[in-house]
Amino acid sequence: MRVAFLSPVPPAATGIADYGAEVLAVLAPRHEIDVFHGQRKIDRDSLSGSCAVHSADAFLRRHAAQPYEAVVYQMGNGTDHAFLYPLLARVPGILVLHDLVLHHARAQEFLNSPEARAYRGDPSSETLRDAARGPLAAYEAEIAYSYPAQAGRLAEAHLGTVGSLLPYAYPLFRIPVEASRLVAVHNDFMAGAVREEVPEAETARLTMPVTAMPVGRDETGALRRRYGLRETDFMVGCFGLLTQEKRVETVARAVARAGAAIPHLKLLLVGHVPDRAYLTHRLEALGVRARTILTGRVPFHELAAHMEIADVVVHLRHPTARETSAALLRVLAQGRPTVISDLEHLADIPDRAVVRANVCDEEGEVTRALLRLAPAPEARQYLGEAAAAFAAIRHSPARCAADYEAAFERARALPDPPRRAWPAHWLSQLDAKIAG
Repeated sequence: MRVAFLSPVPPAATGIADYGAEVLAVLAPRHEIDVFHGQRKIDRDSLSGSCAVHSADAFLRRHAAQPYEAVVYQMGNGTDHAFLYPLLARVPGILVLHDLVLHHARAQEFLNSPEARAYRGDPSSETLRDAARGPLAAYEAEIAYSYPAQAGRLAEAHLGTVGSLLPYAYPLFRIPVEASRLVAVHNDFMAGAVREEVPEAETARLTMPVTAMPVGRDETGALRRRYGLRETDFMVGCFGLLTQEKRVETVARAVARAGAAIPHLKLLLVGHVPDRAYLTHRLEALGVRARTILTGRVPFHELAAHMEIADVVVHLRHPTARETSAALLRVLAQGRPTVISDLEHLADIPDRAVVRANVCDEEGEVTRALLRLAPAPEARQYLGEAAAAFAAIRHSPARCAADYEAAFERARALPDPPRRAWPAHWLSQLDAKIAG
C-alpha cells in the first residue's frame, strides 16, 4: 500500500517526532511510505531507509499525480504540527490525535503570526492593526464554530488573561476531527471524549510501540562518571519535555523534603527545557540546584542509559491533555520503578506496575513514595519488572502494526467527510481542493 505519513520527524523537539520514527520502522517493511515534514532540518538516519522523505510542500502535488491509498496525519498540541492544518481539509485521512487539547498551539499560530507580532511591536500603527485583524478574526471564527455558546467570551478571556488553563476546558479539536475520515487515539478516554464532542466521528485505538533498549554496565558506568555520581547517590529522574505541566517544580519540592532523610538524593532532569533560566531559578530557590543534573535533550541513543541510572522515575502531568505519554511508556519498558499522576486515562496501567500520586497532594505523595522506595530495593525491583512486563505485552511493535493495518483498511472503506459550515479560512482550503 502507498502511504503518506505527515509528521514532525527527528530532531524536532517533540516526542511525537521520535514516535513517528518508531512507527515508520514498524510499517516500512509492509508498505511503500512517503514521509512529509515541515522542518528545515531532519535527521535522515533516524528514519527507516526504505521511506522516501519530502517537504510538506510536495504532498499535494505528489498526491494529485498518484493518489495515496492511506494518508496519516500525526497531530499534537505544538507548533511543530502547524503545517498539517492546511492539508487536513484538502486530503482527508487518518488523524492520529496525540493530544486531546490542541488549543494552545492553534491559538499561537494565529496570535503569534507575523502580522500580530508586527502590531505588538508598534501598537500605535493603524496599518499594522488592520493587518493583524485577519489572523485574529480567523482564531475567533474557529472558536465560534467549535463553541458557539461561549464564542465571544472565550476569545476575549483567552486574549485578555494570563495563563494557560482555559484552553484545557475548550480543546479546539472539533474541526480537525470533522475533516478526517478516521480519528485514531492511544487510549479509550480520548476516544470517548472525541465522540462526545463529534458523535459521528469514526474512532480507532492505536497501540503506541515501545521496546526496551539494551544498556550495558559500561554505558551506565561511563554516564555516572560523566555526571560525577557516587555509588551511594540515589537518583530521581524526570524524562521528556520539561514544561510546567510536567510538575517539575513539584518533584523538586518533594526531593527537597525527602533529601532531609536521604542525604545523597539527586534529581536528574532529562529533556528539552522551554525556559531554562526560569527552571534554574526555581531549583535554586528550592535549594535543590546543587542536587540536580540538568541535561537538556539528549541524543536518542543515550536515552536508555540515562533511564537506567535513575533509581526511581517520577512522571507527573497536570493539567493534562489526556495524552498517552511516550516518555512514560519508555521508562516503563525500560523497567524503571515509576511514580505517576493518578489520572483516569492512565487506568489501563496496572497498579502493580506504578505508584499513583493523587493530584490533590502530589508533592506529599511523591515525597512519601521516595522515602518508601529509597531503602527498599526489592520493592523497586518488583515495580520495575511489572512495568516492563506491561509494556512488552500491551505496547509491542507487533500490536502497533496490527492496529495501524486495521486503521488503514477502515479508512479506505470510509467516504470523505461531508462539507460543513466551517470558518472561511478552512472553506477556502476545501474550495481549492474542489477547484484543483
